Amino acid sequence: MLDYESGSKSLAERERPAVSDAPRPRSSVTPGRVIALALRNKLFILAVALACAAGGYALTKLLTPRYVAAAQIYLDPRGLPGLEGDNQGQDSTGFINFVETQTRILTSQVVLERVVEAEKLTEDPEFGASSSFFGKLFGRFGRTPTPEENVAGAVRALGTKIIVRRPERTFIIDIAATSDNPQKSARIANAVAQAYIDVRAAMHSDAAHQAATSFTGRLDGLRERLLVAEKAVEAYKAENGFVGTRDSYIGEQRLKELNQQLTFARTRLEDTRSRFEQAQRAAHSDTELAAIAANMNLMTLNALRGQQAEAAQKLADLSAELGPQHPVVKNATARLAETRRLVSTELARVAASLRKDYERARGTEEALNREMQKLEGKAVVSAQASVKLRDLEREVEVSRTIYESFLTRSRQTGEARQLDAASTHIITMATPPIARSFPPGAGLMTSAGFVGGLTLGLGLAFLRERGFGGFDPEEGRRRDMEAAPLRVAVTDATKFTVRGPSAAQDKLELTRLGIPFVRPFADRRELEAVVSRLCALVEESAGRPLVVGLVGDAPGSIRTVMAVNIALALRLQNLEVALVDADRDNAALTVLIEDGLEAFGDADDPFVRTDDSVLLALPAIDRRSRAGAVERIVDGFRNGRPAAVDIVLCDGVGLDETMFERLDWVAPVLGRDQDEEAAIAELPEPLRAKIALILRVDHSDPWLPRRDFRRRSEARKTA
Repeated sequence: MLDYESGSKSLAERERPAVSDAPRPRSSVTPGRVIALALRNKLFILAVALACAAGGYALTKLLTPRYVAAAQIYLDPRGLPGLEGDNQGQDSTGFINFVETQTRILTSQVVLERVVEAEKLTEDPEFGASSSFFGKLFGRFGRTPTPEENVAGAVRALGTKIIVRRPERTFIIDIAATSDNPQKSARIANAVAQAYIDVRAAMHSDAAHQAATSFTGRLDGLRERLLVAEKAVEAYKAENGFVGTRDSYIGEQRLKELNQQLTFARTRLEDTRSRFEQAQRAAHSDTELAAIAANMNLMTLNALRGQQAEAAQKLADLSAELGPQHPVVKNATARLAETRRLVSTELARVAASLRKDYERARGTEEALNREMQKLEGKAVVSAQASVKLRDLEREVEVSRTIYESFLTRSRQTGEARQLDAASTHIITMATPPIARSFPPGAGLMTSAGFVGGLTLGLGLAFLRERGFGGFDPEEGRRRDMEAAPLRVAVTDATKFTVRGPSAAQDKLELTRLGIPFVRPFADRRELEAVVSRLCALVEESAGRPLVVGLVGDAPGSIRTVMAVNIALALRLQNLEVALVDADRDNAALTVLIEDGLEAFGDADDPFVRTDDSVLLALPAIDRRSRAGAVERIVDGFRNGRPAAVDIVLCDGVGLDETMFERLDWVAPVLGRDQDEEAAIAELPEPLRAKIALILRVDHSDPWLPRRDFRRRSEARKTA
């Protein structure tokens, strides 16, 4: 956005500005300048564009056409069983690397040589074969090339016509073949795909054969190594008495069984000892006798004890009835004694039997214990010998594992030689293309040539106007300005605002003197068109201050208001602007800002630096010498006095021919109802030759910021 108030300088409102030597930034190329250059040289640029368009059309007929055919191959990254499947990378990076490797194989020499041989490309002129008489007669460098050189040349030419690429995130490879014949390009693309499959199948077969041969050669050595290790184990077992299987030797089994027998013998010993002692106690205790008879289930002893109990009961009954001296009682007594003797005899027999069982159990336990001690001594020696045995057995196990692995791999690779590369498939066969890929169509080439010709013509025109070819650039620009001046209309789309002075104002400010101006946020396209043309003219002035006169008798103060707005807009383009009130008759600019001049000081000095950084020159208030004041002021600005400026805007120029010579360009300002031709015809001839733009103010605003404008103007004339 443009802002008049943000770019103001903090200078005294009546201070005479000093000449600044610092360079001001300027744009070397502007749209207005380019447009003016194009309009001045439109015929030349059009001729160059048409010539380039014709050249583009001719190229479509002269250049050799190129046709592109494409085939597609699908790759299964798992590869062949037994070869690639076990060691192929399992992550995505490994798969991608696998596919990228296959794309390099596709353009390798071994594949391309197969294509050259299959398609007989050594006889094709497109791939290096000489079709001319002299080429066949003299050959390459004065000699006939060998078949190997012909094949190598065809392979190099074919490599430049094959493009292989992998679409992202796929296991598909695109093969594109370029040729001057559509059928040939399709044949070459399919031949490359088939040659790759054949080469990959051969590579797999060779790899399987080499692996099988390598495995077979290693198997004999591994088998011999395994046999030697097994013999060493068996010899060591025989030497150290290791009889039995690896998991259980006889000594270990005997020790385990003996341990179980010893445990059983000790249990039996304790049982027989307990029964023997109980039998000894039973001779003195009826309770123990009853217990042992019950525990051992001694039928004879139980029967005798029953007879003893019956005899004792009968003796007691008879003694009570007959008395102790009765013969029957004496017989009962003898019978009881006999049963007791029989019980004692039976108990003695049982005790003797238990004693023998006890002694046998003790003998068995002692024999087993002695044998156990002997086996334990042997086990210690065997444990020490088994350390080396286990080491020998580990060696046997390692040798057996390696041998079995090589044997399995050998059989797998042997079977793999019978397989082809089933993991590679041609999923799209190349077909002859319908349209060529190069050169583009005639319409496109002609259009591109025309556009390129316009650019070239514009560049050549720029060089011409820079002095090449004896052309005077200043004369060309002036002639074009005369032929086609820029016409700009200021309509109601441009909104003007009027502001009065501020209570705290202490500097002369053009936007606060009741003069209509365009706010920064308003639509400024119409005003910027004028500013763009003037900026282009400033650039073409090559550092010399440009003097532009705004002329015309538009009603009211239209011309002066536009002069003020143009000056403010140019200032915002980083240009130093001087606005001169050159209207000798009406002094319209001086009248508009008279209140500001009265409020801000000396009326004898014609130069005023406003708060908007626009340098005003008001010859009408210079009481020292009004005659020729406008010409002196303009000449001073051209010489850098009182300040260096880029452009001098003159509001009105009067009818003095000496002033006409000082103007570089003229911009007529017309009102809504004024006729352009009549207004231009009323201008003096020297001014009509310098018209750079025509500004028509077609605005509904009455544009009368000062209702007493005429009264003030007449009063100033009288004074």
